[in-house]
Amino acid sequence: MKLLASIALLLQCALRVAFVGDPQADGSGQVVYNQRSIFKELRSRKDLELVIVLGDIVNDDVSLLDPSIASLDSLSVPWFAVPGNHDRDVLSGVPRDLKTWMAKIGYVDTSFVVKGVRFVLMNNVRTKGLRDYEGGFSEAQKSWLDSLVRESSKVKRLVLATHIPVSEMTGRDSLMNILAPVAGKTTMFCGHTHTVRRHQIEPGIEENICGAACGSWWRGVKDENGLPYALMRCGSPRGYFIADFKGKDYRLDYKPVLREDKASATIADSSAHIVAVNIFGGSEDGRVEYRAAGSHKWQEASKSERIAPEVVKVSDWNHSKTKAYRKTHKEEFIPMILRPSPHLWEIMDTTSSPGSIVTIRYKDLHMKVKMKVRLQR
Repeated sequence: MKLLASIALLLQCALRVAFVGDPQADGSGQVVYNQRSIFKELRSRKDLELVIVLGDIVNDDVSLLDPSIASLDSLSVPWFAVPGNHDRDVLSGVPRDLKTWMAKIGYVDTSFVVKGVRFVLMNNVRTKGLRDYEGGFSEAQKSWLDSLVRESSKVKRLVLATHIPVSEMTGRDSLMNILAPVAGKTTMFCGHTHTVRRHQIEPGIEENICGAACGSWWRGVKDENGLPYALMRCGSPRGYFIADFKGKDYRLDYKPVLREDKASATIADSSAHIVAVNIFGGSEDGRVEYRAAGSHKWQEASKSERIAPEVVKVSDWNHSKTKAYRKTHKEEFIPMILRPSPHLWEIMDTTSSPGSIVTIRYKDLHMKVKMKVRLQR
């Protein structure tokens, strides 16, 4: 009876998986950045059962696959990866291909089941000409995926991992038709955009764009550990997602690399007393509640169309420097695109002063966050 109870308990345990987007090492120095940040953190975690890298392990230099693979092999858990658009051989006059990837990794598309969860990892980078590409699947890939879906009626959840977001793919309608029988239990994870965005692309199908472990291509002023700031243009720090799959449900957590904060609160408009709340891994349909400093009352924040304050600060810093400084410190400048963040909310706060502690409570279907943060100016 004890053995049966132990087996039942094991089957009920959550499966914890790290989804890592775009380490994208460009040169040996950035290989070291990855070793000292994302790979160091993953290696130190004792709670993971699986790591999935969502493409662009390197940045057009496939000779860097060897040290990157060595870092992944140093993890205490199995890892898998999908190829990105920058993981390909780049030879003059020849279309980019995955010859070296196949020699080093050994597969392009693969699938397996762990604890009742069907993982499907697929290459959705389709070469156009010598250097261009688009997101999509071949007819052979669609046929293979269709056969997997037909075999997955009894799995608790189907996870589709790609490099390019499915929402940016060509032929998306035919893909949705294939996934229709498992729509209520399908989840997608992808990278590529160097931003974090979570949204429903079809009823019952959530797409999780996981950001980049390298952030904004390892650019920015270095911190006390010698690592570039590399803030992403959505306002999220370099990070990755942790997914806990249990039964038919799953829970998510966005984990900034070597940091513990999951949200920020910043005075976005002092004259109007508007505070912007940035939930780094938040979904577009999430709900944010805010409690001002010294208050016991929760207030609901509204979805914002603002640019993340962190991005505005980086942009202002970029423009404050002279041309001479920019010329000699190119690596410190993060290339920012000023667009509204998909995970930003705002609320009026007339009582809290800069530096005071406010409390944030966030919830969506798959993520919960509650934390105290210092109100920034």
